[in-house]
Amino acid sequence: MAATVILRQYEEMDEEMDENEIDTDYYDDRRVSFLAITQTIIDSMIESPLENSLASAAYWIVIRQEIYYAFSRESIPHMRFDANRWRNTSIANSIIMFAGEVATWCWGQKNPGEWTQLKLREQQLAHDCMGEIEPILELGADRAKGRIFPTVWYSFDVQVTAIQHFRLAQMILIAESPYLEKATRATHRKAEAQVRSIVLNLCGIALGHLRIQPALVNAVIAVTLYGEYFTDQEERNALLGIINRTKELHAWPMRKPYQTLKRRWEEVDNAEL
Repeated sequence: MAATVILRQYEEMDEEMDENEIDTDYYDDRRVSFLAITQTIIDSMIESPLENSLASAAYWIVIRQEIYYAFSRESIPHMRFDANRWRNTSIANSIIMFAGEVATWCWGQKNPGEWTQLKLREQQLAHDCMGEIEPILELGADRAKGRIFPTVWYSFDVQVTAIQHFRLAQMILIAESPYLEKATRATHRKAEAQVRSIVLNLCGIALGHLRIQPALVNAVIAVTLYGEYFTDQEERNALLGIINRTKELHAWPMRKPYQTLKRRWEEVDNAEL
C-alpha cells in the first residue's frame, strides 16, 4: 500500500509533464495506472478499517492525492469513499474530505441545492474546528515594505494541512456560487476580493512553512485556480514567485500551472469592457 502511494505520486508528476518531455521508450500507453490500485486500497479500508496503522496512513494519503489531482486538473475526484464510516476521524481528515466533496460539486453538476448544503457544512466545520487551528502568529501584508503576502505561522503540520484544505474549499464555494450569476456588480467585486484574500493567505501560510512540502503545492493550486482575479502587476509577480519557489524547492513540474496562469492573465487583459 505504501509503495502504491509513492508510485501514484510519480504517476501524477509524469502527467504534469508534456509528452515530449517523457522518455517514450519507458513511458507508454501500456504502463500501469496506480489510480485503480489506490481505489482498491480505499475500498478495502472502508470494509475493514485499521486504526493507528501504516495502512490507515496510506489510506489518508491516497485521499489527499486524489483531491490534489482533482484541484490541479479541475476535474471530479476519481475515488469512492464513504465519509460516514469515518465520523470519528481527525479534524484535518474531516476537512480534507470536505474539500473532496467541494471538488466533486464544483467540477460536477454544480447543483445549487448541493452548494447550500456545502455552505452549511463549511459553517459547521468552522464552528467545530477553527478553535483548534488558530495560528500562533498572524500579520497582515505590508505593501510599503514589499510584503505582498500575510505572515501566518502554525504550531503543527496537521494544522497547516487542515487550514489550507479548508481555505481551498471555502475559496471555491465563494467563486463558484450559483447566486453570483444574477448578482450585482458590487456583489461580484466583493466575492473577487474575498477570493484574492484567500489566495494571498494560502501563499502566506506556505511561505511560513516551507519545510512542509504540500504547503507550497496547495498554494500553487490556489494561484492556478483564481490567479486571473489579480490585475496588479506587483501581486502577479509575487504569485509567479510562488510557482518558481515550488519548482526550485521541490523540483515539482510547474510548466502547466505557469502556462495556465499566463494564459488566463492574457485573456483578462485582452477582454473587452
